[in-house]
Parts: sequence; C-alpha cells; structure tokens
Amino acid sequence: MSESANGAVVVAHDVTRRYGEGDIAVDALRGVSVDIAPGKATAVMGPSGSGKSTLMHILAGLDKPTSGSVGIAGKEITTLGDNDLTKLRREHIGFVFQFFNLLPMLTAKENILLPLTIAGGVQQVFVRRAHLAPRAARFGAEP
Repeated sequence: MSESANGAVVVAHDVTRRYGEGDIAVDALRGVSVDIAPGKATAVMGPSGSGKSTLMHILAGLDKPTSGSVGIAGKEITTLGDNDLTKLRREHIGFVFQFFNLLPMLTAKENILLPLTIAGGVQQVFVRRAHLAPRAARFGAEP
C-alpha cells in the first residue's frame, strides 16, 4: 500500500470490524475509509458506541480489522507481525490518551523522555522529528 494520491500518511480503505459470529455478531465498523494528511489535526467524533475507539485502535495497529486495509507511511499494516507493528508504532505513531497516562513519580520532562529513551536512546532525533523541540524546551529538555 502506498500513500494516497493526496499525500495522506494514514490511509484506511473499506475497514470493517466485527465482534462475535452469527446472530450475536456486532459490527463496530462497516466500510470505513479515511485519508489523514501529514501535519493535520484530525478529530474522530461520534456518539458513544459508534466505533471511534475501535477505529483508532485499528489505525494505530493495536487491533486488526475484520476486512479492509490500513496503511501508515506507505506500509500496509494489517499483515504485519507484532515486532514490526511495535517498530512502526515507535517510529510513526504518537498517542494522546483521553486520560493522562503519566507516571506520577516522574517529572513532566521524564514522562516525555521515557518512551523516547526506551525506543533506543535517540530522544534528540525523535524530539526534533516530532516538532516537539519548543514544547520539550519548556520542560527543560534539550532537543
């Protein structure tokens, strides 16, 4: 899978996610397609139970669709194994959780740098790459 014609970095096409089978099957997603452009804020909105979390989990490679395709940075992710998905998430995906998942015993700076350090000690490259240098500087981190 490659980036879409409009340069989207996240591409989902005809994504369906079904839980269960037969008469008790529930379709959390039915034929969802989306292109997400680089550098753009994108909101996923809808009522409770409409499939927002399911879609986000699938787009991030945390869950697999029942059918359809999902690509990130030009790579089809629905067929990747756990190790490749972990690497892809580490290099291309950032999560902003609804509830803060910070470690209370760490400072703000340490909470920012912890996942970057775990990713291989290349926090300076990741901070610059993610355009977080101004924000990181506010917390005393040097990009």
